[in-house]
Amino acid sequence: MKYRNVELYYQQALDDVGTKIIDLRTTDPISAIRLQFFGTNGSTSCKDNRLNDVITKIELVDGSDQLLSLTLKEAQALEFRRTGKMPYMRPGEKASGGQEESCLLLFGRKLWDPEYYMDLTKFRNPQLKITTNIAAVAAASATAFLAGSLKVTIDLLIIQEGAEAAKGFMMAKNIYGFTSGTSGDEHIDMPMDYPYVGLMVRAFTAGNDVNENISKLKLNCDAGKFIPVDKYVKDLWKQEEQDLGPAELRYNIFRAHDATVTHDLNHDPVVSVIPISAGLIANIGWSWSSRFYLSLLTHAGANQTDAVELGLIVKGACPHSTIHLPFGMRDLPATYFDPKVYGDIDLVLTQAAASAVAVVLEQLRPYGAAA
Repeated sequence: MKYRNVELYYQQALDDVGTKIIDLRTTDPISAIRLQFFGTNGSTSCKDNRLNDVITKIELVDGSDQLLSLTLKEAQALEFRRTGKMPYMRPGEKASGGQEESCLLLFGRKLWDPEYYMDLTKFRNPQLKITTNIAAVAAASATAFLAGSLKVTIDLLIIQEGAEAAKGFMMAKNIYGFTSGTSGDEHIDMPMDYPYVGLMVRAFTAGNDVNENISKLKLNCDAGKFIPVDKYVKDLWKQEEQDLGPAELRYNIFRAHDATVTHDLNHDPVVSVIPISAGLIANIGWSWSSRFYLSLLTHAGANQTDAVELGLIVKGACPHSTIHLPFGMRDLPATYFDPKVYGDIDLVLTQAAASAVAVVLEQLRPYGAAA
């Protein structure tokens, strides 16, 4: 096989608020699309405000037909489940500094899959859409993102030679969202069209582990005729960490003593902080639920009251407060979960605390199938 990495756009400007629409016209097989996002901090800092907060939706559409629809957080979390690695992410907080984050939109079982890939010739008007809101966390200012600084680089990972006749592609979409309560079950009618490859649930509240928001997940087919999963969420993330190991991320933060710092790995985070300047001692007071307490002292034992740049490495589970349930073996489509053999499929999420919940479904969609 021969491959090409085609740079479609380099640091193309994105609106502070709006949707960028990019027409896709290539006739070559696309194994994946890599998106790399850039932003610039304000003149003072940009704390706890990241590109995955302001890139609010990524879509691949053909008219009204959604072929992919995810937030950047969802795309990054799904990439970890597909590849076993977090995407390239370098959030930074210092004055006028740059931030970079990426995601890989994978259309095959793996990168360079010769059978499953995106064949745009099967569609009439394929377009990539990127929706932004620079004020999602804080309005553009000296202490947030700099107005007009959002950009994207778009790479098409193309199979030049060796692709077989296309059988289909992996379709990932956010299919449902709600605000959870402190008790009760949320029942979600699941799609009945294409085989399920994976199910991901995001349940976010600041200061909570994902299983403290949604405590249990159940998939109920034909009123109990078949129940492929009925598990506590805390057991699902433990099983995933055993299978994939911990995720790892790196940041550059800009903090003083006595700070609570957030990051993107929700469960059991292990944090290392490295002062970039000499003469400082960094200590972690506590670390859980995507945040930690930072103590920063001088060698003389005094509190460091002025913010300085620090390197941060985090290892943990449940990126972006998500859990993931795979169906079958990824390399063997015959093992995926086929919903068509049932009359009704009900996803039941047991609520435990107020949180923003999103359900993402990855399916194997064959070509020629109706939208």
